[in-house]
Amino acid sequence: MMPTKRIQCFQLTLIIILGCSLFSCNQQQSLQSRIDLAIRNKDSVLVIPDGKYVIDQPLHLSGVNNLVIKADSPNGVTITSSMDLPIENLTCLDKDSGLYEYTDPKLIMPPWPDSFKGYAGWPEIYIAGIPLSISRYPNEGFIQADSIIRAGKKPENKETKQEPPKFLSAQLTHNYNKELPLFLNGYWTFKWADEIIRVDSINPQSGEIELAAPHNYGMGAPSGGLFYAINQPEYVDTENEYYYNPKTGTIRFIHSFSEEEVGSIQIAYQDFTLLEIQDCNQIKIENIDFKYHNNLAVGISNSKSVVIEQAEMYGLGRSAVAITEGFNCGVRNSTLKYLGDAGILLSGGDKNTLTKATHFVEDCSISYFSRHVKTYAPALKLTGVGHIVRGNHISFAPHNAILFSGNDHLIAKNVIRKVCLNTSDAGAIYCGRDWTMGGTVIRENTISELGQASHHNNWAIYLDDLASGISVVNNLIEDSPSGILIGGGRYNQISNNTIINCPLASIVYDARGYDDWFKHHLVDRELSLWPRLKAVPINQAPWSERFPWLQTIHSDDPAIPRGAEIKNNQIISSAPPQIHEKVYEYGQVANNKENTN
Repeated sequence: MMPTKRIQCFQLTLIIILGCSLFSCNQQQSLQSRIDLAIRNKDSVLVIPDGKYVIDQPLHLSGVNNLVIKADSPNGVTITSSMDLPIENLTCLDKDSGLYEYTDPKLIMPPWPDSFKGYAGWPEIYIAGIPLSISRYPNEGFIQADSIIRAGKKPENKETKQEPPKFLSAQLTHNYNKELPLFLNGYWTFKWADEIIRVDSINPQSGEIELAAPHNYGMGAPSGGLFYAINQPEYVDTENEYYYNPKTGTIRFIHSFSEEEVGSIQIAYQDFTLLEIQDCNQIKIENIDFKYHNNLAVGISNSKSVVIEQAEMYGLGRSAVAITEGFNCGVRNSTLKYLGDAGILLSGGDKNTLTKATHFVEDCSISYFSRHVKTYAPALKLTGVGHIVRGNHISFAPHNAILFSGNDHLIAKNVIRKVCLNTSDAGAIYCGRDWTMGGTVIRENTISELGQASHHNNWAIYLDDLASGISVVNNLIEDSPSGILIGGGRYNQISNNTIINCPLASIVYDARGYDDWFKHHLVDRELSLWPRLKAVPINQAPWSERFPWLQTIHSDDPAIPRGAEIKNNQIISSAPPQIHEKVYEYGQVANNKENTN
């Protein structure tokens, strides 16, 4: 490495940081005061002058009715919490490699926990709008444990001592700095369960590596213990990769600054919701962007008819939007990109009465999400009753695109491609393990180019573990490993779908509760299916009218996949359907056409 070269700008740095701090405060007061003034004046429209507004605490709308907040011009307003750092304030450590460093006490944070899922809130760096990646070894792919000495599964009995995994890996022991904490990001057993765990010790003589915390499923097959190491300075060896020291507030990264005109970089480091909307009615947020932040862009709670339109939500360390309770709130015609966790979370409605929330996400583009949390961080997550997800384009993610539970959702006319890119046994559209999911309709979606799995196929539509009462109709699935999997549920309708070039499987409808590994979930009445059935009033209207078959599950052999309908599906250049004999016996299977051309 070349001798350290430091830009002589210490006093300038202090002036700029102080100026940014005052600017942030003034912008915060200016923006919130504009909102408050509009509310006091009972204005129906608030036009915010174009510009970037840097805030350091949430903006609030509470108890407000009938207000449009919009930019002066399309996407003219950006709300952010990030630090805008001029590149001359960086310390150049190596001109040839483009290695830079910056230290700021504002970036100091507590030590990371021993184990966590995906993200511990570290600062994120953006250059010309592109997020840099936390340093890792190896740069691509995974290390697999040479051998596993102790699986380290979390014990079911809380009285039992928790023993973390212990294993051997010659590759890892030769590539770490023993003076710094070493964290491993792994699919420790299943490629649908990621977790970051700190290394507690490495024995240089035996090569044994012991983790600091157990993993829920232990370490072992089918993945065999796949992981990569993260966040050590030695791992910073490629363009747009960085190391972060939480003790000193130091970032170190490689970037050439040669392919774009960049005067500054953005560092997102603050952890709060940018805009909080609570107990409001008839609110529209229009043409306002939310960028470079380490938590939610917008949280909407217990409100009615609140809509975000024509927004860009870009560069967020966690999810973008959370809508909870209330009615008819949503996001429309907006772009979401580079998200650390999920995209939009919809929750609401009343399951006991099947009252719909009618929250919605329509005509949005959502891409490059689940950057940190690698599993179960979908573009759209639906819980509750009666949400609408329609006309969206979803792409580029390691795991699910749409994850749902509850009832009566409409998932329609979405285009989903290049998801499930780095997981196994996953579904682009997924739900599972609940008889009481009836009423959801999945129709007219186009799903393509799913990732290949190392074990257990990835599926376009996956109704897992006896999920029941769901309609899958008129969908196009193409150029993917597998099409549709129904894991033994009841009264599912699979009709008029077209499946093209899915070589591993087209339609699979099994009876896993009857003759497979899932039988014990029906025998043990304490496991998830039974408590979920008990939690809803199946003997009362509207449940007794909508789903009368739920009342007989206790007495008609719950393992039988009754009432299925698999009709009029077109299967082209794909594997033939695999449908269990009990589905034929207790359901309807007809007019499914196969064409091998």
